[in-house]
Amino acid sequence: MLRLFPAAVDRRSVPDGEEISLSSVREDDIHQFTEEDSVSGESSEDEGDSSSVSDCESVTSAKRSIEHTRIQADGLVRLDESDKLHGIIGKKFISRLSVHGVNAQVQYIHRNLFNAGSISLARLRSFQIFTKAVEKKNGGDANIKYGWFGASKDEIKKIILHGFGHDNIKNSGLFGHAVVLSADHSPLESMESASLDDDGIRHILLCRVILGKTELVNPFSTQCHPSSEDFQSGVDNLASPKKFVVWSSQMNTHILPEFVISFKTLSTINRPQLDGVHLRKPVSPWIPIPDLIAALSKLLPPESMKEITKYRRSYIEHKISRRDMIQGIREFTGDRLLLMVLKDFTEQRRHGLGGKFESRSDLFK
Repeated sequence: MLRLFPAAVDRRSVPDGEEISLSSVREDDIHQFTEEDSVSGESSEDEGDSSSVSDCESVTSAKRSIEHTRIQADGLVRLDESDKLHGIIGKKFISRLSVHGVNAQVQYIHRNLFNAGSISLARLRSFQIFTKAVEKKNGGDANIKYGWFGASKDEIKKIILHGFGHDNIKNSGLFGHAVVLSADHSPLESMESASLDDDGIRHILLCRVILGKTELVNPFSTQCHPSSEDFQSGVDNLASPKKFVVWSSQMNTHILPEFVISFKTLSTINRPQLDGVHLRKPVSPWIPIPDLIAALSKLLPPESMKEITKYRRSYIEHKISRRDMIQGIREFTGDRLLLMVLKDFTEQRRHGLGGKFESRSDLFK
C-alpha cells in the first residue's frame, strides 16, 4: 500500500544502481537555496547560515545518511530532524513565512529519491538532460532556482508519482497555460494553496526549476509557450520575481519536485485569521473594492480599468486569491494614487458623505 508521507525509520541501505538519484541535490544547489535572499533584495535574520552550508553533506555523505532510513514505495524518504538538509530547509521555510506574519511549524520533511520505478528515474534523467541543453543554449548557465508549489496531499501524491498535470495548470490563477511556482524567498502564496489534510497538516513541494532565460509574462496573458527561442520560462517581475512561470509543454522536464515539507500554521496572538493563515493587522486606510473601482473609474483610462475589472472578476469567480487581486490593482493604479483614494474615502466617511466620488476634483481638493 502506498504511503505518501510519514514512515518509520529502520536500517536499510540504498539498493545498488540507484546512486544516480542522489545527484538530484548537490552541495552548491543547497548553497544557492540559502543565499537566495540576497538575490531577492530582502534581508534575512539568518543570512549567516550560508557560511555553514559549505559543510553540508556532499553526495557521498548524503548517501551514507540515507542508508539508515526506509525508502517508501513512492521514492520518498523522511529526513531525520538531525539531518542538515532538514535544518536548512525547515528554518528557511519558517523564517520566510514569519516575515508575512505567518507562524508555521514543520512536522516532517521528505526527500524524493526518484527510485519508485523506471519512469521516476526517467524523470530525473530528463531533468538532467534538459539542464545540459539549456546550459549549452545559454552559454553555460541553465539558471536553476528553487521554487515552491502548494497543493492538497492527494495532488502532491499524484505529482510525485505521475508528474504535473492539467489540474495543476488550471489552478495557476493569473497564468492559465503554465505551472506557476513561488520563488524560494516568497513561499506565502504557494502555502495558501496548500489545503489541510485530515490531520490538519498542509503539504508543499520544494522543486528545482530550470528557468533558463526568463521573460516578463503579464497577468491574464494568453501566452502558452515562450515568445521566442531566446526564452525558456517566464516571471512576474524581471527585477525581483516572486513567481516562476513554467509552460505546460515543459512542466515535467523543467521542474523537479525534490522535497515535500509537511507543516502546520499556528495561532498567533493579536493577529486575525485568513483561511487559517495568520497575518498582521492592517493599519492603513481601507476601502471596499467596489467603491475603489468606482473611484478609479473617474481617474484612470478605460484600458487600465478593463484590466482592474478582470482582476476583480477573477477573484469573484475564485480563480485568483485576494492577494493576487490587490497586487493587480496596485500594478495599474500605483501606490501613490491608491493611497490618495484611500485617504479621501476615509475622510468622506468621517464627514458622513458615504465615500462617494462626484468628480475628479474630489480626489485632489
